[in-house]
Amino acid sequence: MLFIISKLITAFLLPPGIFIIILFFIAIKSRYKKSIFFLAGLIWILSIKPLSNLLLYPLENIKIPKQKAPYVVVLGGGVVSKDVIKSSAHQFKRLVYGMSIASTEHIPLIFSGGGEGKEASAVKHDIKFLENSFHFHIKAYFEYKSKDTKQNAYFSAKLFEKNHFKKKIYLVTSAFHMKRAMIDFKRAGFKVIPRPTDFLSDYNYSWYDFLPSMDSLYKSFWALHEYLGIIKAKFL
Repeated sequence: MLFIISKLITAFLLPPGIFIIILFFIAIKSRYKKSIFFLAGLIWILSIKPLSNLLLYPLENIKIPKQKAPYVVVLGGGVVSKDVIKSSAHQFKRLVYGMSIASTEHIPLIFSGGGEGKEASAVKHDIKFLENSFHFHIKAYFEYKSKDTKQNAYFSAKLFEKNHFKKKIYLVTSAFHMKRAMIDFKRAGFKVIPRPTDFLSDYNYSWYDFLPSMDSLYKSFWALHEYLGIIKAKFL
């Protein structure tokens, strides 16, 4: 019983649940009841796991071909400069998976990420940290001019051309981001073998997954963000 009460308190006294409650109370005394109730309902729906999973499924449902590539390209995903591990959680998962591929297959790793060099600097630190901790070594190259996925592809292509690398790659990025990244990298002349990581979807359900949560709202946001990105990548 205490567990149920705890889940209900967490769901409705913290965002986004508290905002849904406030909107419901506002709607009761407003002449725009239908619009406000609709807004509250929309926030609720976007904040539950079944809806976030529904949005994520087409993005993270990726066919993984059994092919080999001579290079692995890892896309950046943010920095936490005060931490022992400088890469953000998204970026660190990508980096570890990319390093695993590079180490196992004895191929170079190319990191692509901007932030005025901050991401590259963080990744250099984290690569050295992991190499020293687990006693292995990889060959790494860094592209640090890009500011978005389209520029990741463009500047990576420039780096490959400069070094006379064959444009056939394992592409490592978060699963929800892979389809957009593949569009941009293929357009830049790469043959892409996807190697997704950092999946956001989770299909284990409990009753409280139908209560509003910031985690599900966050995942819904990223899914919608990617759909807009795919539209831009295809038509702009």
